[in-house]
Amino acid sequence: MQVPFGEWLPDQPQHLNPGANVATNVYYALNSYKRFPSLVEYSTNNIAANSRGAGSFRDNSGNVFNFVAKNTDIYQLDGGTFTSRKGSLTGTDTDFFTFTQFGNYVIASNGKDAAQYYLMGSSTNFANLSSIATAGTVPVFRVSGVVRDFLVTGNQPTNQNRIQWSGINDIGTWTGKQADLQDLPGSGGEIVHITSGEIGYVFRQNQIIRMDYVGGATVFRLSVISPNRGAVYGRTVCQDNRRVFFYADDGFFEINGDNVVSIGAEKVNRFFDANLNKAYTDRICAAVDPFNQLALWLYPSVNNTSNTTGICDRILIYNYATKKWSLAEANASTIFTQFVGAYTVELMDIISQNLDAINIALDTDFWNGGQLFLGAIDNNYKAAIFSGTANEGEIETSELELFPNHRASVQGVRPIVDAPATVTIKSRDRLANSATVSSSSSMNSSGMNPVRQSGRYVKINVKTPSGVVWTNAQGIDLIASKSGLRWQIKQILTMLDIHLKLKSSFKDKLRKLSMHWSMKKIKKTTKHLLGLWGNKWE
Repeated sequence: MQVPFGEWLPDQPQHLNPGANVATNVYYALNSYKRFPSLVEYSTNNIAANSRGAGSFRDNSGNVFNFVAKNTDIYQLDGGTFTSRKGSLTGTDTDFFTFTQFGNYVIASNGKDAAQYYLMGSSTNFANLSSIATAGTVPVFRVSGVVRDFLVTGNQPTNQNRIQWSGINDIGTWTGKQADLQDLPGSGGEIVHITSGEIGYVFRQNQIIRMDYVGGATVFRLSVISPNRGAVYGRTVCQDNRRVFFYADDGFFEINGDNVVSIGAEKVNRFFDANLNKAYTDRICAAVDPFNQLALWLYPSVNNTSNTTGICDRILIYNYATKKWSLAEANASTIFTQFVGAYTVELMDIISQNLDAINIALDTDFWNGGQLFLGAIDNNYKAAIFSGTANEGEIETSELELFPNHRASVQGVRPIVDAPATVTIKSRDRLANSATVSSSSSMNSSGMNPVRQSGRYVKINVKTPSGVVWTNAQGIDLIASKSGLRWQIKQILTMLDIHLKLKSSFKDKLRKLSMHWSMKKIKKTTKHLLGLWGNKWE
């Protein structure tokens, strides 16, 4: 009996769930789960506090620049080393930085301090954006994006509903050259995010507005595409070109054209709401892994009771190619899409002078430079990437009634997984009962896990070991049969019918009695029949 794992659907009941009940440290590709790699540190020093934002950029010559912020400083990450590029900032631990690329400029803002700029290939440290302003006054702003040829900013300390944009193709001009501002009306809440591209989306807490460049005196046409739904937490918005994903009060959504489409309803919305530690919602952040087509949300779970600082410990993963969800474990304060610069032998020495001590495989693209990785600042406040061997993976089937109206006896499980998986079985006879868990069974040389368990309802839990590289986990092959005393009686009667040629009247009597007798009587009769085995009855 072959059972595919199916997609992870924690919002559905365990029994009759069309998918999987557990899918941890994996992600769903086409027709199988893939391992989600573990975090590997590669920086030699740390930033000594939780990251409050990060960004990765390439200049017009292809050179890579990575920046990471904490509340009081902005660091450049280069060659595995953090170097301060702007200290003495005044943000609190709940203020996050937005990093935006405008040509060769990187703009950093937190809504408290003056907006900062860094000219890639030229600057040594970040400096106030106002220092290169030639016209008008540069506002203080929390978030920004680049729409067409304009730097668009939002959420000023004195007006959290204001957007203001620079002159066309000129971040030093804030009056003239089509520079302007607009206060957003209504009760949509403060501006929490602005996307970049040919069109822009301005996210308020309870509203989404589309920005289209039209020129003239109007400059931008603003159209409300979602009047009552926005991004409840600003850092839950992530983008892969025109695909935009976010978390609202009522779950996870994707912007598809001008349509706001639910991607989490009846799948993960209730799970996330129950699993999120709401004391640290400011720590949530989102990123995309464009190579694997994953949108990811790093968040602190309610299970993370040992860390009172609110370091995040879970990642909710959405494969936007297959539209399937999964979960991963990771201790970090920030995740971001990261370009990795090229490493010479000398730079490798910075990470480690011992090749055997380097955790990142030497044959990966990490060392080539210019490659996109899913990066992070981990719980040691060091730079890390998701490129290690897997953490322990766990996939659990839905609760199966293998033989309707009968208990099942499972004698073995063959995981359809290219890894030495272990198996446990959870079973119960009534949905109101707690499950009984079998002992864990390891895979033998034939790929079988010889585990035994019986019950009316069963779930098969499969775990792949940490530190093992594997490719696909598709489902299980079950060896199971009906069980129960009444079923045993029927089997015995069949065997007696064949081998002992019982008279019809006697057979009928036994069958009728078996439907009415108590389990105690059935057990007694079974033993009696077995004791008579081999006798000739006439």
